Amino acid sequence: MDKCLHYQDDEDTVVLTPFRLLDKLLVVCPNVDYCEEVLTRSELEAHLIHRCRGAVMRCIKSGLGCVFQGPRSALQSHLWECPYRDQHAGKNPVLDGEVSTIEIQRPPDDRAAVPVYDMGLSIVGGCDTPLICIVIQEIIKGGIVDQDGRLLPGDQILEVNGEDLTQATHYQSRNALAQYFPVCRLTVYRERAEEVRPIEKEEILKITLNKVKNRQLGIKLVGKRSGTGVYILSLVQCSTAAYDGRLKPDDRILEINGQDVSYGTQEQAAHIIQSIPDRVQFVISRTSRPQTPDIIRSTSSDPVKTGASFNCDIPESPLCKKCNERLITVAKNPAESLGISVAGGLASVHGDTPIYITNINSAGCLGRTGQVKKGDVLLSIGGTSLLHLTHAEAVNQLKIQAETKLLMLKIIEGPETSTNLDNFVPSWLFWLKMPRMCQLYKTITLLRSPSGSLGFSIVGGIDSSHGTLPIFVKSIVPGTSAATDARLKCGDMILNVNEHSLQLVTHSKAVEILKHVHGAVTLVVVSWPGTIV
Repeated sequence: MDKCLHYQDDEDTVVLTPFRLLDKLLVVCPNVDYCEEVLTRSELEAHLIHRCRGAVMRCIKSGLGCVFQGPRSALQSHLWECPYRDQHAGKNPVLDGEVSTIEIQRPPDDRAAVPVYDMGLSIVGGCDTPLICIVIQEIIKGGIVDQDGRLLPGDQILEVNGEDLTQATHYQSRNALAQYFPVCRLTVYRERAEEVRPIEKEEILKITLNKVKNRQLGIKLVGKRSGTGVYILSLVQCSTAAYDGRLKPDDRILEINGQDVSYGTQEQAAHIIQSIPDRVQFVISRTSRPQTPDIIRSTSSDPVKTGASFNCDIPESPLCKKCNERLITVAKNPAESLGISVAGGLASVHGDTPIYITNINSAGCLGRTGQVKKGDVLLSIGGTSLLHLTHAEAVNQLKIQAETKLLMLKIIEGPETSTNLDNFVPSWLFWLKMPRMCQLYKTITLLRSPSGSLGFSIVGGIDSSHGTLPIFVKSIVPGTSAATDARLKCGDMILNVNEHSLQLVTHSKAVEILKHVHGAVTLVVVSWPGTIV
């Protein structure tokens, strides 16, 4: 029997259960000399293993004889002096389903000799985005990472050169990855390939809830087309079940107060629950699989459902910021060029994007006025739209309109810019802030694998902790339909699945839709290029 604490006053009755409450207590990392992290007790183990700067680590060359042991924060400094540093060049493999640490040799810091993109990969995610973690979106052909050959799109980057990225924003992660080190040391996690994925574990749990006067039990039930049984769809906010916190969406109900409902209907289960006056005892079946480091962190950071309020340090989502549209009119000499360089367009090097300004000649027509900056997006010129054109088509329109005496240019003020002499390169967050008119839709059709998997996971939804957000692709599992097809990318927004819209739906609803569609699965997505490092 579960023990419950009751508190009675004149207005309401609150039921608090001590079940797992200790896991929600805030604790200080024990490695206080190196780490000042404050986190919930349930997060502590994963933090010490994967993120703590004070955790004692062995050198990556320990297998060759190096005896170094010290805090994670000192490991990078040791690597420069390690007597075994050059042996095997850190050629550790990246293992499926495990946290792996690898070293990648980088060329000397001669900017004239190094390619434009030092690492040669693009990233999405960050703790200020729905993805939470940093994920590799693409690997640039011919780059350092491509030549090394061990990393794949979809790999999660947990740490770079001793810098923890699991709690870093997108920009912080970009800066850490762009920082030059002769040897780049990466700690990564790769989803396990489908064929060797651990078998899902089934737990049978007995959970008792006490009905409380003037408060609903708060359990929404659902049946599944793919099989028999009654499942929990969701829990009503502020209900007894939500405060208790033990029942979870997708739990299968086997018994209610001793009555077998394993092959019953949701109507039968609801009738039994309603007929019970006080204590409702459930026997449920819960299916789970081993958690990855980022899943451990994101699930354990949910607010405690005990009726009390907790402050959650969730950074403001970059999607909350909007861009301004502006009309610019400039008088010019018809023989004078616009004095800007542009990039983007349909089928451009880094994907389908609007046309944007990469550089400005300060002595040119637009540069003299100071009305535009690097990163501004060009919507139209002289009344002619530049949206959904190839790069060549857009440049041709700019040249035609440059011959006029009065230039009319409609722009979106770029959410990012740069003041150095190099060409401006937008980040993934830059594109996420673009209005709907700039989005280019892509249709992708996938077939389920024999196990029924499509091979990707999703985050986001109108109930996201970052606010009302689209549904995003978080990770793509190697060896699955999505990975083999290669068109769907981490960070893509999914708008539709077959005839079902995923716009303005909860995360659980999106998961349910993706699970229940049969045959060929057609996705309509918006795919923005990741941040290049």
